[in-house]
Parts: sequence; structure tokens; C-alpha cells
Amino acid sequence: MSTSTEKEDAQLRTYRGNCHCKALVYEVQLPEIKLAHECNCSICHKKGYLWVFPKTKPQFVKGDDAALKNYTFGSRKIVHKFCPTCATPLMAESVDESKLAINARALQGVNPWQLEIQQYDGAALGDKYEHPQHKGPLPAAFEGHKLYTGSCHCGAVTVAFQSKPLDETFDEPIVDCNCSICSRNGYIWVYPIREKVVLFASDPSNIGKYSFARHVLYKSFCKICGVPLTNHHNDITDEERKALGALPISRESGFGEARIKRIKTLHPVNLRLFPDVDLKKLRPERKDGAHMIQPPYENP
Repeated sequence: MSTSTEKEDAQLRTYRGNCHCKALVYEVQLPEIKLAHECNCSICHKKGYLWVFPKTKPQFVKGDDAALKNYTFGSRKIVHKFCPTCATPLMAESVDESKLAINARALQGVNPWQLEIQQYDGAALGDKYEHPQHKGPLPAAFEGHKLYTGSCHCGAVTVAFQSKPLDETFDEPIVDCNCSICSRNGYIWVYPIREKVVLFASDPSNIGKYSFARHVLYKSFCKICGVPLTNHHNDITDEERKALGALPISRESGFGEARIKRIKTLHPVNLRLFPDVDLKKLRPERKDGAHMIQPPYENP
């Protein structure tokens, strides 16, 4: 007679996960993923984690645990692990290794939009998180706009930007994109012009920059805590792009000259950074970026 443990093991599936830059690839055993847990605590909200809980550790196919960047805070009982190159948040583990959580966003074949989401009130646990203050310069004021300030989790990098009030009256695009990088890093985008945004770090070396494919854009993130921040036009020459192995620019690829001209005027911001923004009131538009940009991203 088979035991309940044997039946559970027989129902396990092998999921492969990876960071966006493909430096870290792993496999993990889990039941079929239909549900994920969304926590509202300070770090989970900023990173957009969707948690699943395996019973055994992932096995690395490429890279290893030592290649991950670790971040702890508060009681320092939990270690959050992310890729130091592309900032993909992969997993978290208790320091005594008794508990492990995997970010479902980084698992291949798992569509976050199709998951049942179970909410968890992690914000009610422990000491109240104190939001870091923006101490850098401020963007110029714009008529009918409000100043918003936010930060990564550790406070090493902060953002200030001017926007129309980010509430039910906001009439500009707010986007939840399912492209390979946006889905993994949990961005919720708004698209102010460059003059309305200030990205600040007292030590600029704490700002990570990740570009890929055509290298037209780069994503900024905090190198200490790994929180994804903003999106920038990559001000490099065509020769520098070619040296990086950039894919060609074309209208058919989704990156025509007209789009690049517009990109140069914008500084998109991740709304997860801002404590005064209630994402539940904004209802971001789901954008199928995974099929808009060609060629599609290839999972390792």
C-alpha cells in the first residue's frame, strides 16, 4: 500500500527557473502550480514576489547558490536572494534553512496572470517598516501634478517624480507587462517624461544597470537589496551596442526608429516603490509584451 508521502511525491513536477540574464538556472520539485501567495510586507511588495513553497531545495543547472546576491534586514532571519546582474528575485530562505520560498515569477511555464492569488498580511508582523526618505534633488514642479517619493528597500537608492495624482482619476497608461523581464521582476510601470523624474543615490555605484537584446534600454536596480527601480534610454553609441552583441533595430522587431525617438523622452518608473500609491485603486493594464517584441525570449 502506498503512503501519503509516496502519493505526494508522485504528483510532483519538475519546474525550471532562471534569472533573466540566464546566469542562474535551477530545477525544483513542486506540485502543479495553480496558486501562489502574495505578501504585502515591505520587501515582498517592492519586488512583486509570488511565493510557492517546495519541500526540497532547488538544484542548480547553471551557476550556484554562492552566485546569488543575499539581502537581509530587520531580525535578519530571512535571506532574500537575487541575481546581481539582472536583479531577478529568485527565492528566500530562513537562515537556519528550515524554510524555503521560491518566486513563481521566475519559473518557466508559469503565467502569473493565470494563478489564483492568496493574500498574506506580512505587513502586520514584526516592527513597522520605516520608508526611507528621498534626500536628493527634486524634479521641477508641474501644474496639476503631485510629488511622489519612494525608494528601494534598503534606502540606498531613492526616486522622486512629478505626476498627476495617482488615484482613480489618473488617465495615463499604467502597465503590468508580461514580457520576459517585466514578468520576472514584477514591474508596474508608469511613463513620465525624463524631466519629471530624479533617480538618486548618495553612492552612485549602488545603482545597478541591466540591458539586453538591442540594448536600447537599461533597467536600474539597487545592488544592495535588488529592488527594481526604473527604465532608461541607454545613451550609448551604435558601436558600443554592436560590441555588446545587440540585436538589430527594426520596426518589425517592435523597436523602430519612431519608438526609440519616443523612448528617449521618457523615464518609466516602477510604482511598487512608492508608499503613497495604492496599486489596487489603479488597476494597471495588462500588456502582452511577450508577443509584441521579436524575436521572443528563449528560456534556457
